[in-house]
Amino acid sequence: MASVVPVLTDDVIVLNAYTNHDIPAHLAGEDEETARRFGWWPQTSTEATVRDAFSCRAHNWETGGPTRTFAAREAATGQLVGGCELRLQPDRSAQVSYWTSASQRRRGHATRALALLLQYARSIQVTRAEADIAADNMASRRVAEKTGFHPASTFTAEDGTDMIRYQAWLETSRACKGSTEADPSRIK
Repeated sequence: MASVVPVLTDDVIVLNAYTNHDIPAHLAGEDEETARRFGWWPQTSTEATVRDAFSCRAHNWETGGPTRTFAAREAATGQLVGGCELRLQPDRSAQVSYWTSASQRRRGHATRALALLLQYARSIQVTRAEADIAADNMASRRVAEKTGFHPASTFTAEDGTDMIRYQAWLETSRACKGSTEADPSRIK
């Protein structure tokens, strides 16, 4: 079943679809930290790899696939400030990830984007979200904790990185009743 990328907002951040017009801003927002945390360092993205990634993300939305990726933008300007992703699992859980452009960090964008992503997850009946975060990534850990995630376990990634698995239980029954926490009117 095909899906259209919903538009979600808290009036400060907007989550919506990536477009090819975002390629230059996406490339400018990537730095060594981004590449290292997402596992492709020392390689860097190119216009072609970003275009392919955007195409794959759009295909997932068009086909109702398990990966739902949003661009994160400033509501006032439309400027791309990062993104977030929900990877749906068969048991109604989902893995989340989020990122902020290098020049936009420490402004609360990731926290707002993740909160909106969790609202969306509740609206589609996801019951539990998980985030695997490097133990030394204090900024990402704070974002997860501010949005209701709690450390659940630790593990060592294949590359030897110490990781913490964070979990958040999502109360979908409240979302279904239209609570202000997951107000369906905010998902456009």
